[in-house]
Amino acid sequence: VFVLMQELFSEVNKGSGTLVISAAAGNSYALESAKWNNGVFTYAILNGLKNGKADFNGDGQILVSELRKYVVEEVVLQTNGKQQPTSRQVNSDNDFLIWGE
Repeated sequence: VFVLMQELFSEVNKGSGTLVISAAAGNSYALESAKWNNGVFTYAILNGLKNGKADFNGDGQILVSELRKYVVEEVVLQTNGKQQPTSRQVNSDNDFLIWGE
């Protein structure tokens, strides 16, 4: 796993397959509430993985692209559009499995 990680992320600036999802843009706020027991961004990640809600195609697996889509949509929904996660995907060829078998 370590060798694979080094191959995928060693040249981040050259499009080697990174995906960055941030809670909000640099000029925005990331919201927290007792309702979520965390920030809403963390809540969305945990809910998407633990409850399988990020598994959009229902195959029992969650790819990084599915998690990104779910987190962005859920954060916007939970905050009525007050928080907008941002993401940057350098290489969509490396849409790797992050949950499931």
